Amino acid sequence: MSVRSKRWILCALMIVTAQAVAGDPAWKMATTPHYRLLSQLNERDTAAWMRGFDQFILSTSDVLKMDLRALPPLTVVIFARDKDYAHYKLLRPNGETANVSGQFVWRPTWSLIGMANASVDEESRRTIYHEATHWLMSVDQARQPAWFSEGIAEMFSTFERRGDRVNWAKPITSHLILLNGPGEMPLAQFLIEPGALFDRDDLTDRFYAQAWAFTHFLMFSKDSARRELLVQFLSTYKTKSGEATVDAVFGPALKDVERDFHLYVQQRSWGYMVQPVKPAAEPPPLQPAPPALVEASLGFLALGARRHELARQHGQRAIGLDAAAPEGHALLAYLAGEDNDFDQAVTHAEAALEHGSKDSSLCILLGDSYKDGNNSRKPNASQTRVNMYERAINLSPWRLAAYERLTEALFVLENPREEDARFLNIGLRAFPGEDWLRVGAAVVDYRLGHREAATATLENALRPESTLDGAQRTFAAGVRRGWLADAMRSEIGVAVDKDDFKTARAVVVRYRERIGEDSEMESFLDDVDAGLQTSELMARYEAAMRAHKKTESRTLAEQLLARPNLPAKLRSYLEKSLRSGQ
Repeated sequence: MSVRSKRWILCALMIVTAQAVAGDPAWKMATTPHYRLLSQLNERDTAAWMRGFDQFILSTSDVLKMDLRALPPLTVVIFARDKDYAHYKLLRPNGETANVSGQFVWRPTWSLIGMANASVDEESRRTIYHEATHWLMSVDQARQPAWFSEGIAEMFSTFERRGDRVNWAKPITSHLILLNGPGEMPLAQFLIEPGALFDRDDLTDRFYAQAWAFTHFLMFSKDSARRELLVQFLSTYKTKSGEATVDAVFGPALKDVERDFHLYVQQRSWGYMVQPVKPAAEPPPLQPAPPALVEASLGFLALGARRHELARQHGQRAIGLDAAAPEGHALLAYLAGEDNDFDQAVTHAEAALEHGSKDSSLCILLGDSYKDGNNSRKPNASQTRVNMYERAINLSPWRLAAYERLTEALFVLENPREEDARFLNIGLRAFPGEDWLRVGAAVVDYRLGHREAATATLENALRPESTLDGAQRTFAAGVRRGWLADAMRSEIGVAVDKDDFKTARAVVVRYRERIGEDSEMESFLDDVDAGLQTSELMARYEAAMRAHKKTESRTLAEQLLARPNLPAKLRSYLEKSLRSGQ
């Protein structure tokens, strides 16, 4: 064994031993309506932290109008000593430990705050409150512009409680320095950016700074009309693309808004919100924490810090302490997923769900396994995949990812059920701006036989200002093209069976009017019309031949031979007929 390996094992043993020393502070637990807390601090210090965080939750949710009953689970872990918390601090990409006194780990179905001593530096405190704002806002997964999502989180990152008052939205010096240096991104570009992360750190920092400043401008400007613009933008963005929203809300006035925003950024003094504390229940008394829960919670904190081996040790110990509890199994499922061990992730996810986990992400993971993993080879895998995504929706009805997965699973299910259509309709009521779900609902309706309704729904999803991306729009256009072609063939078939080629060609004209700008469909209709013309001439030729009208049949044969792309066998037959004088 190498010296390096021995040192690594010794280090790991020291970490484990440090957590089991008899003199370590005991873990206590409190469960509130909005989060669970594990603390090594005394009752007084723990309660003081909880009162401050409760005020943050109440103040932020009041401004954002959030339904706190739908919050995803959050666990807060407070160490008594920074040296113990150090084992769980975030690992940077270069392998070094981040110099932080607190951190927030946010995932769609679970979140964690980790800190030491309930006292964090300003940067860590701002990070915790910024991410906690995203946690609160995850209650509503309707489409939101990136600039508002990050801007409001930055505003609440300055949250403070001072006596019987709280304040938030104070100016952030580092943002002002950035905005007064290279300047702002043009609003026409800034307002439609799909995300806050860029391939250069300086651009990402500028986006966060401008997001904070523009949100502040709309909410705190002396012109109250600015707040109405914010409300209109957020409402419109739920159902329209970024470009369409900018045009609908700002229109030609965007240049005036940009000028006023630039002046706002240059101002010397900034207003901020001061409010009285909200009425809140006293924090519950601390109780001894179950050892298995402590192990699993520390493991999730290690997972969020990119310390996978430490997380795995905690997960295994959690299962060893209480194999019937779901948390240890769920932790190992997430770890296996991050290590790209799909089959192990599925095994642990199944165990977690079997033992009572309510984590919809684990259901989504299992649904994925019926598409890509070993489960995909099982009988009826496509239907089971759909069932798992619907189970995820039942656990988290406001989770967009579950509806998106369900939509794509239903694309390949030949015989959907009315129940599947109901799930997608629930998704559309929750996320009316998600046109990809609308495409899925149309496909299911079509296969259920509701073809007129399905076609109308699909055409709605394909409107120019819809929220479909390029690939989604291409797929949806192809589906519409196929449906129109099928419907047209059916109508043409009825007419051709009656040798009514005039009506058949009129059908083509009617569908040509329906297709709009679709060059591929135009080409298809040209081919169909040409085929109908050929069929009509051939029917007349055969009728003339049966009636022994040689001159007419010769004329029709010559017209047929003059047509481009005439099938070779038909061309040979006609040429032979002309040579024989028939």
